[in-house]
Amino acid sequence: MFDLKIKLSFFILIFVLLTFISVNASEVEIIIPEKATTVYAGQLSEIQILIKNIGNTKETFYYSIYPTYWVSLSKYWDSLDAGEVTSLFMTIETPKDVEEGIIVFKINVRSVDTNYSKYQDVYFDLKRLTNVYISDLRIDKESLNPEEKLTIQPVITSIEKAYPVDVFITTKVMKGESTVQSFDDSIKIKTKSSETLSHEFYIKMSYTPGDYNIVFTLKDKFNKTLDERTVHFNIKPVHKVEVYKEIKTSLLYSSVTLIVTNNGNVPEYNYPINQSLPEISSKFFYPEIEPIYEELKENRVLYSWKIDQLNPGETKVIKYQLRFVYVVIISIVLLIAIVWIIWLLFRPKLTKSYMGLFGKEEEMTISLQVKNKGRKMVDKVIVKDFVPAIAQVVAKFATLTPVLKRKTNGTELIWIIKQLKPKDERVITYKIKPVIDVVGEFKLPKAHLMYETKRGRKYRILSKTVTVTGKIK
Repeated sequence: MFDLKIKLSFFILIFVLLTFISVNASEVEIIIPEKATTVYAGQLSEIQILIKNIGNTKETFYYSIYPTYWVSLSKYWDSLDAGEVTSLFMTIETPKDVEEGIIVFKINVRSVDTNYSKYQDVYFDLKRLTNVYISDLRIDKESLNPEEKLTIQPVITSIEKAYPVDVFITTKVMKGESTVQSFDDSIKIKTKSSETLSHEFYIKMSYTPGDYNIVFTLKDKFNKTLDERTVHFNIKPVHKVEVYKEIKTSLLYSSVTLIVTNNGNVPEYNYPINQSLPEISSKFFYPEIEPIYEELKENRVLYSWKIDQLNPGETKVIKYQLRFVYVVIISIVLLIAIVWIIWLLFRPKLTKSYMGLFGKEEEMTISLQVKNKGRKMVDKVIVKDFVPAIAQVVAKFATLTPVLKRKTNGTELIWIIKQLKPKDERVITYKIKPVIDVVGEFKLPKAHLMYETKRGRKYRILSKTVTVTGKIK
């Protein structure tokens, strides 16, 4: 009897323990696709896995996958209420050269609270779309300055075992949706081998700075796309504005042209152009476009212009003139005046004078003074004078004897002097007396001096008129 009670008590205790364990044990359901999911080598694929807490309490579950290569999970833990279901996404991307067939991964769900865990196999049917693909993309730089070269090298790989394959490769350098430059290649790639292509892309200064894409497209002989990949690079901005100054000078003006060129690859806005000139030049300054700013400082004038916008490769011109026409005119007038004065001062000179009274029975001496004031010798010197009919020449000559020519209105006297050296001086005299009584003043005509230079130029110089007063008895 005693043994029966002990056995009965033992069975009751075991039943209570089993009931307690059954009520509080963790349980989870993993729901996966019924069939193997088809995936393609080199392409990203994703499947949905449902995780359901079929236990009686809220629990936190940890998710893991094995093996870990090629795959990732959208999350790695969850807190689920009793009966709650959550979605877990599994992403897979295999290399392009992996063998076709069924591959298996194990998804593990483990309770953090009770350490309960459950495994489930996930099957994938791996296939290849092509046996030829772009295995690598190489560029020697990721960021470049204008006028540099970018080396582009796509690597084409064939895992075909049976025969060589003809393929076509298009390489496009693109800015946004626009193609900047493209390269086309065709090759016959051998079985189980790789081919590396190489192209150089020259970065022109006119290319817009920013991000660029290089798109590689691999096609077969039927124009079917086998593979396509993209790599990125960047062109740096360059600010480079050059100003070339061109000056053309003439007698009347000086023309200045400022040629402003944007040799960078970014637009320039409100670009300043400055010119500093001597203060005196402001009186001769005539610009085609008026400067926006002018400042006088330390005996110089600063002129400033602004170019609103200057695009890459664009050239704009600013012109101004320094006009000296008035200065030149005044200078020419002054020069002529100076030359004329010098010529007057240094040319041969003829001076006519008299001595004595101009009365009947009186003889008046007329003096002609010839002087070469210049620095050069003059030739063929001829002196002429004229005595009106109111007087007569006294045929006595103290110096050089002239040639006399009688005319109805008077007498002409001519003296011939071969040459006059510099500073030479000759005085010619002759006497006259009136043939009638003269009352009041009487003017004797001007004497003439004619000469010739060594260059053959002929000149005539006149003396002043001499006024004499008649003597009345």
